[in-house]
Amino acid sequence: MNPFDLIATDLDGTFLADDKQIPALNALAVRRAARRGITTVFASGRPLRWFGVLDPLTDAHGWAVAANGAVTFDLATREVAHVRPMAADISLTAAEQIRERLPRAVFAAEYVSGWGSEPGFELHTREPGSPFQAPLDELVDRDEIVKLIVVDPATRTDELAAIARSIVGDRVTVTFSYVSAAGMLEMSAPGVSKALALRELLTDLGLPANRMIAFGDMPNDLQMLDLAGQGFVMDSSHPTVLGAGYPTAGDNNAGGVGATILRLLGEDA
Repeated sequence: MNPFDLIATDLDGTFLADDKQIPALNALAVRRAARRGITTVFASGRPLRWFGVLDPLTDAHGWAVAANGAVTFDLATREVAHVRPMAADISLTAAEQIRERLPRAVFAAEYVSGWGSEPGFELHTREPGSPFQAPLDELVDRDEIVKLIVVDPATRTDELAAIARSIVGDRVTVTFSYVSAAGMLEMSAPGVSKALALRELLTDLGLPANRMIAFGDMPNDLQMLDLAGQGFVMDSSHPTVLGAGYPTAGDNNAGGVGATILRLLGEDA
């Protein structure tokens, strides 16, 4: 009998190396798990359009959770199974209230297909210019938003998160997966998280949560780690994640996720 039935893993800083490539050990472990009937779910804050990095692993027949739990899709076919969008009026009000407090804040909206931003958003991120640039009220009305992104060039990420949460309360979910001097936050519909998406997928697959193992490195992974029968964190995890008491899986650049999976399966690399 397998020691677990499902693997849930974050991507950046966890399953992927710092160069955004898949370590060979991780690819080997996921394929070995698939041959034993174990499903892998790649759960990330990334939008669906950024999952091409996993194209070499579509033969493992896995699932993916994008936008911090707002979208669940089949990794091989890109068929979307679940979407959890934000309400346009709540998104607009929350963003306007944040900007009242932080006048330099700029916003971008992620949709299931594509994205748009306010002019100037690209000046504060590594993203190229968006295909659709418009004022905030037009962004929220263009299509269903699965994630609203805010960047403030004058406020660090942790501080920005505290400010935003004090403003929006429980009207939206606020999290982050990247820490920098120019803070960037990711906002979703109330209750949306990687854990919520995984609960729905586990139900679809007829699997209990205690038969899942999970890997993560940032605050947006904590609920997923709590849900799993066993959670693991990476050596370079955010301090709040390292302080949560989970065992470490090692270095993401050295294939720590794959090494841990193979060890639990009792298999050699």
